[in-house]
Order: sequence, then C-alpha cells, then structure tokens
Amino acid sequence: MFERLMAILGLAEYDYDEEGMTGSPDSPSGQAEEDLEERQSRVLKTPPVQAQVVLCRGNLCLDRREELGEALHKGQMVIVDLRNMDRDVGQSVLDFLCGVAFAMRGDVARISPGVFVASPRKGIVEEWKEEHRA
Repeated sequence: MFERLMAILGLAEYDYDEEGMTGSPDSPSGQAEEDLEERQSRVLKTPPVQAQVVLCRGNLCLDRREELGEALHKGQMVIVDLRNMDRDVGQSVLDFLCGVAFAMRGDVARISPGVFVASPRKGIVEEWKEEHRA
C-alpha cells in the first residue's frame, strides 16, 4: 500500500506485475508510466532562486538605475530609498523609474518621504488608507 502511495506521488516506481496487472504500452499502465516519468521530472527539479524585490539605497541608485529598470522588466518590484541623496539627483532616479513603470503599465507609490516602490504591473501593490472619522 505504501509503495502505491509513493508511486502516485511520483516518488517511487510501482511494479504492476506483482499484482497481476500487465498491459501493453497503449493500455492505461503504459500511460501511467509516462505520467510517472513526467511527475518525477517536475518533482525532482528545484526552481531557480531569484529575488522578487530589489532594494536600492543612496547614490547607488543613480549608478544602477538602468539595472533597476531591467529588474522591473523581469517582473521584480523595486524599492528605492532616496532620503540621503541630493534632491535633484533623487528626482532624476525617480523620473527614470516612473518612466519605465509607465511604459510597462506599472505603478510607483510613495511608502514614506523619500522611499518609493515601483511595481511592474498595476494591482501588485495595494494601498490601504485610514478613514478619518469625525
């Protein structure tokens, strides 16, 4: 029973001949072997590890703004911290990111003064506003 469970999960091969189940490659058992191989190939492969959020701080943002744009094109979110930069330099980085995000139908939102998040698509970042009650 345990061997059949492992075979269903694609972690082990199950010998159908032991229980008297034999068949041709066109029969369901032949299809089961193909399914087993396909499941094993999916289970045994590990997905590549890639960051989903890129964080950039300070003057490094100016030097790497093209790379930040490429990260947006790859579908990664970009957070830039422009607080310790000259206002004009920070504005040029922000303008570049806004242009890339706009071209991709993305969005740029302010997290706090001087900190912004750029997303490659609208709807990834959701803003919840506090309701003021009188």
